[in-house]
Amino acid sequence: MLADLAARGVERLMIEGGGMMHTMFLSAGLVDELHVVFAPFFVGDASAPRFVNPSGFPQDSRHRMTLVETQAIGDCVLLRYRPQR
Repeated sequence: MLADLAARGVERLMIEGGGMMHTMFLSAGLVDELHVVFAPFFVGDASAPRFVNPSGFPQDSRHRMTLVETQAIGDCVLLRYRPQR
């Protein structure tokens, strides 16, 4: 799918989805930039969706992502990261 999009001239793609989609792209090392927004509340329901599912990720404690921007958005904060290559 990504090769087909690239052949069509798509150079930038926003992946927005649930834990399964995030896990697939992050664990495959296909993420060039990650935008994470933190909100000032907690979801304590054990069955609530998670950002990623269990997997092996190239971004681990030895291969941390680089924080490139922080931005306040109301009472939330946007953190923008780039993987180290």
